[in-house]
Amino acid sequence: MALPSWFRVNGEMAYEPAPELAKKKIRLHFLDRTLKATAGLIEEFIFSEAYSQKPGMLQGLDPRAKLLGVLLLVVGTSLIHSIPMIYGLYGVTLFLAFLSRIDLPFFIKRVWLVLPLFVGILALPATLNIFTPGDPVWRIYSIGKAYHLGPYSLPPEIAMTEQGISAALVLVGRVATSMSFILLLTLTTPWADLLKALRLVRIPQIYVQTLGMALRYLMLLSQLVREMHIAKKSRTIRPEKTKAEQRWIAGQVGTLFKRSMQFGFEVHRAMVARGYQGEVRILNVFHLQKKDYVWMIFCATLSGLLIYSGR
Repeated sequence: MALPSWFRVNGEMAYEPAPELAKKKIRLHFLDRTLKATAGLIEEFIFSEAYSQKPGMLQGLDPRAKLLGVLLLVVGTSLIHSIPMIYGLYGVTLFLAFLSRIDLPFFIKRVWLVLPLFVGILALPATLNIFTPGDPVWRIYSIGKAYHLGPYSLPPEIAMTEQGISAALVLVGRVATSMSFILLLTLTTPWADLLKALRLVRIPQIYVQTLGMALRYLMLLSQLVREMHIAKKSRTIRPEKTKAEQRWIAGQVGTLFKRSMQFGFEVHRAMVARGYQGEVRILNVFHLQKKDYVWMIFCATLSGLLIYSGR
């Protein structure tokens, strides 16, 4: 690619990169990777807010009805024992996401990128006959003889069992389906409306306000950390010694804490100056319509069927 004219000295190129550097991957520093992920989280949050403004099915429902319906479905999901029913209900979440004009690859990744890290680690040991005895499906290792230590025993062959795999699939399916319903609620409901709906269903005011403030401050402080790091990096010619870098980080931690306290006082004074008396109020007025009652009846019926089948 040709260099711009201002990058030349007397008609000659001041610097010409080596061709082999074009295909070389640059590995970012740990702090750079962390801040890049933080920036991606902020952008993803802003992008997710845009879904609540789309003219979809769930976006048109009353937030109170939507919240109650999702809670009923999550309770019903937690009581299912049938693997086909669990993953069939997960298919319902995908259909609702499609009707709500949510990008399906984005929706699926938001759920399944979290599951392998947390639930998968918990569910994987349950597939072994060490923890879940049953019919072996895949033999992993042979010890030769059984070992006993008090109430615990180690079988002569370590293997995955059919019962263990079924238990793991049930656990992963329940978590994936419940997370999908909660994600549908948060993606299709503006944050302020969701907080107001939580208050109207008698969630204590202190929890609702703490949740709202924590989310906003998390995004703001993450952006401040990123800006401080970029400002230092743009003014640094060469890396300093480890102790000097540690002193700078310690100083910035103190600065960030001081700024967060200052922000807290300023926000509180601004809220009091605007009439805050312990309850956050928004201008949106909720009205239940026929489609909201249809949604709640559908969720109650489906949840009742799930609870009955899970007996």
